[in-house]
Amino acid sequence: MNKIWFLPLIFLIMLAGCTLRNFSLLPRASLLILQHHFEKSVDETGELTAQITGVARNTSTAELQYAEVIGKFYDKDGALLYSGFTSTNLDPGQIWEFTITYSSDPRDVHPSLNILSWNLNIDSSGAWVSGEAENNGDVILSFAEITAHFFKADTTELNPDQPPTATTTGLGVGEIWEFTIYYAPRDPVDVGYVAYAKVEVNEDELDYEPVPTQDVDHATVEVGALRGRTVMP
Repeated sequence: MNKIWFLPLIFLIMLAGCTLRNFSLLPRASLLILQHHFEKSVDETGELTAQITGVARNTSTAELQYAEVIGKFYDKDGALLYSGFTSTNLDPGQIWEFTITYSSDPRDVHPSLNILSWNLNIDSSGAWVSGEAENNGDVILSFAEITAHFFKADTTELNPDQPPTATTTGLGVGEIWEFTIYYAPRDPVDVGYVAYAKVEVNEDELDYEPVPTQDVDHATVEVGALRGRTVMP
């Protein structure tokens, strides 16, 4: 084989080997929070505010087209009251001074409940669904409801007028709710007709109570989503 082609071939084989071992020549997006501070103060309107101020730096050689910092606010017992974020774009090495403000304004909070998993159970005693749901919003849910729909094999819904539900109150941000919903047939014989089920969050029933700023005791920050690209010389 021609030696001129042999050396580049060896290089390509070595490069492929590095790639297989998860080695990459491309820079990774990286953001470092250098410092942060939690403070309460009274603004010009006399309102008490709580906020996180901090400094972060793009520590990679990639341009961060999107850089996110998440702030979490807690009460004195450690319950998560609110989760907010701020974002920007940063050149390599650029410093970012950020601020995340606690808010109980309905326009700023987003109540949400996500069903993580569930199972249909059927035995001689009846039929029911059991599962887990997470408060994946940014505010404590003072009320949440999940509905279960039970069906026959021919897709006919059983008890369509009054499908059974499960409810909970005081579900903290990020908290997991283990729920169980029992099928209540008009006739006990109907249990034998249950073939499958569906569960859903009643979005219109999600409710929350804004926690006043004075209840906020401390806060934490963390790096969120990052999207970067290589900066060509």
